Amino acid sequence: ISYEETFFAAAFAATAAAAATTGLSLKYGGRAIRRRQRVVCRVATRMRTRSAWLFPPGAGDIAALTLGEEPMEEPAQGEVLVQVEAIGLNFADVFTGLALYGPIASGEVGGETGGFVPGLEFAGVVQSIGETSSRPGAKRVHGGQLCELEEDVWNIASMAADKLKIGDRVMGAMRFGAYASHVNVPAHQLVVMPNGWSFEEGAACPVQSLTVFFALRELGAARAGHTVLIHSAAGGCGLQAIAICLKLGIKVVGTVGSAAKVPVILDRFHSLKAEQIVVRGGNFETQLRGALRAVGSDGFDIVLDAVLGSFFKPGFSCLAPGGRYIVYGAASMTPQRDKLGIWGWIELAWKWLQRPWVDPLELPGVNKSVMGFNLIHCFNNAKRLTELLQELLQMDLPPPKVGHTFAFDEAVEALRTFRSGQTTGKVVLKMKSKK
Repeated sequence: ISYEETFFAAAFAATAAAAATTGLSLKYGGRAIRRRQRVVCRVATRMRTRSAWLFPPGAGDIAALTLGEEPMEEPAQGEVLVQVEAIGLNFADVFTGLALYGPIASGEVGGETGGFVPGLEFAGVVQSIGETSSRPGAKRVHGGQLCELEEDVWNIASMAADKLKIGDRVMGAMRFGAYASHVNVPAHQLVVMPNGWSFEEGAACPVQSLTVFFALRELGAARAGHTVLIHSAAGGCGLQAIAICLKLGIKVVGTVGSAAKVPVILDRFHSLKAEQIVVRGGNFETQLRGALRAVGSDGFDIVLDAVLGSFFKPGFSCLAPGGRYIVYGAASMTPQRDKLGIWGWIELAWKWLQRPWVDPLELPGVNKSVMGFNLIHCFNNAKRLTELLQELLQMDLPPPKVGHTFAFDEAVEALRTFRSGQTTGKVVLKMKSKK
């Protein structure tokens, strides 16, 4: 064991020897003097109790999501314990429940005995800062995310933890585990909420904002003067994408599935015209060409698509030379049932057979790109994600639109509503009574 202050090494020698076998940290004058090596043996960790929603191992049925009480460990060094006040829903949660989400379908996540906690984003209040020096396992009992972080990421988390204090109102993202009353989260995955934001607005921000900003900035190389097509423009990601584009001086065309959603966009962004919002119809490419004329562009520099299906090819055709078509979801593939069953699988297989495709050999000739990504795979790129989140905050965007709020114990109903495609803005779970 080595100490930062070698002056105290002799005085603490006997205690250090004991600490080496018990896995405890030493303290001097209220300051933790932690071992830099991993613990070989761990003593029993102090536990607390939390409420959490659980899918059974492997999931496969949204109705099987159950709420219960369970123990959880204290946060480790670099982590923060957050009392959750609101939780943001994402399409990943629906596909997780149906066992169609990549990490679940592959068995990478979700096979733990007793089940697993879904959820990617939340907002709440810091209850404690972790001091335990051992690295936590990606197990449900720890109350954290289901993701093993690299050592350099933990170093970033430890530095971020030093900047937080008990009582801070924070919002954050995690790789599964957010559907709970309390969560242990690496501190770099949290930011203090802007003044005046509600917890529901905070829970609506991290994942959808980082998703579209990563797509625009990292993949799309978006800049002022570009023209961007945003599918599902009245949804949580769509509205955030519009806000970011307008802030960057980018021209926007949005698409929605029904005319009832158009006022949601125009009421929020007064600079947009009705001609810039397309209600997806049978002659979709013609509709897109008309919207391009309305904004004075010949083609789209970037397309943000979380729908796919029959709308892919018209959007791809309308890409400008050098344009980038970015896929981050497939709402058109969403089954409208809790459990697939035989007919559900047949329906899904038919959609799969009809899915759009692009011949890579043709891409150089048309000078266009198709790109895909999932934010969940970026958690070990902590430095860049932290930078992007800070850039987002510096934009001083308005708080996200929360379209639908459900009580925490209405998670199943909330997921069913969300998957319907009839919602606007963000769907959020609130820890107290429903609004």
